[in-house]
Amino acid sequence: MGSEQRHIIGPVVKRGGHLVGFCLAIGLLVGCGGKSREAAQAATEKFRARVMVGEYAQIYGQAEPEFRASATEAQFEKLMKAVERKLGRWQAAAEPAWRVNIGTGGRTVFLGYKSEFEKGSASEEFIWRVKDPAPTLVGYHINSPAFLAD
Repeated sequence: MGSEQRHIIGPVVKRGGHLVGFCLAIGLLVGCGGKSREAAQAATEKFRARVMVGEYAQIYGQAEPEFRASATEAQFEKLMKAVERKLGRWQAAAEPAWRVNIGTGGRTVFLGYKSEFEKGSASEEFIWRVKDPAPTLVGYHINSPAFLAD
């Protein structure tokens, strides 16, 4: 993951208008990736706002089936309450590292944050599937030394 993403798609062949078509295709891929990233970042902000008011059931209910298959709603709520107990409320994060995968299932955006909470720091990863009308949560992972302390 990186704050900027570089794509290498193959050799550039300079034959007539082919170079222009090749450049246009690269531009579309990079542009679509940027829009997907922005949508995922906005969805992350919404996730954080919902966590602040305890809307765990809404987050869980609107997540992708893969997310719901990985934990029950009660387990997800328990995790989020443990994060708040150990780390406190989320405060800030730098611009995320990111990656966009485009496949048969659509666009998947991975956002990696170094986040600051009231009681410590954590690494967070959000995985979003970007589709209309809004991105949906596929995965949320958080890691912090605070989880090792009693």
